Amino acid sequence: MPDTPDGKYKGTRGPQPRQGMGKLRRASRKPDTRASGWERHQDDDHFLDRHAQVKRASHPGENLLARFNRLAQEHEQQRALGEDALVCGFAGSSIVVRLGNGGEIPCEMRRALMKRVSGVRNPICVGDRVRVDRTGTTPVINALHPRTSLLARTDSHNKSLVHVLCANVDRLVVVSSLADPVFKPAFVDRYLLIALLNGIPPTVVLNKRDLGDAEPAAALYRDLGHPVFTTDARHDGASAALDELRNHLRGAITVFAGQSGVGKSSLINALYPLTEARVGVVSGGTGLGRHTTTSARGYALPDGGTLIDTPGIKECGITGLNALDVALLYPDLARWHHQCRFNDCTHRHEPGCAVQAAVERGEIAASRYFSYRAIVEEDLGLGG
Repeated sequence: MPDTPDGKYKGTRGPQPRQGMGKLRRASRKPDTRASGWERHQDDDHFLDRHAQVKRASHPGENLLARFNRLAQEHEQQRALGEDALVCGFAGSSIVVRLGNGGEIPCEMRRALMKRVSGVRNPICVGDRVRVDRTGTTPVINALHPRTSLLARTDSHNKSLVHVLCANVDRLVVVSSLADPVFKPAFVDRYLLIALLNGIPPTVVLNKRDLGDAEPAAALYRDLGHPVFTTDARHDGASAALDELRNHLRGAITVFAGQSGVGKSSLINALYPLTEARVGVVSGGTGLGRHTTTSARGYALPDGGTLIDTPGIKECGITGLNALDVALLYPDLARWHHQCRFNDCTHRHEPGCAVQAAVERGEIAASRYFSYRAIVEEDLGLGG
């Protein structure tokens, strides 16, 4: 083997002249791409108005929904057996379903259906429509119906997995308190993003209104086009505010979500006393709520709707997106995105960023911009 004086092997042809190699390497490089999967559209004014001149090919929520529905179709022949039911909760290892007559029974799941969709923690969730075979000694879920929507977030125990909270919902109610625990707009913003990502209309409820001024936050979210209600679940009783919220949700499949301790379960009990959701208190040591709802639970309502109560959480992780995904799911940022110098501007350090200029002028709320930055830099790992 030919070696150079320094003893290093240089291949079967020996040392070769390196003149011009730098140009060759530079020519072979692919052009840097700031963000992939995006393209400008100039021929659809309505599309440009809604999506700031940028089209996103698909998002993880759509892909997850499609993958689940393909799995459901694989077992379509099993739908001829049994009867339709709705998953309304879990009891140990059993899945609790509600039958057409309103009765609830625990079921097992066919082994073939336990095959998980890649990257998902739970193969079935509250809100799933299923077929149940009761001919044996133990009722068995033998088929799944395709989902129309899902609500999912990063799993709190394994960041590489998605935790599907519920499926087939019509509306997401994001509950936050004005104090005790302290109001965290970034938490509300994360749930709004998840709702919009999955095509679920969100509603914001600011609870414990007796502990602070709700109007600044209420005005912020109303200006974004979201219905906003202010309540005090502990003292309102049969107040007009609860009546308005109840009418707003009438007949819909609604999921309630919020941080631990914000009064979500108390609000549910005030709205629908028969649900008897478990109520906890805020820890004096940490200022955080304790988990009183340990898993999602679906309740049939007198008005024909369904209410899904989810566990209070201390964090709401976002994954599987890029900065442009997040920016376009913030309607107040998306409004300015098309005026940025770069099509794929991340609105953090780029020159000519219209979003940063709008923040400086006060046309975008600072709290919204900083919550966007936190998602991009902390959850998506894009750094400062």
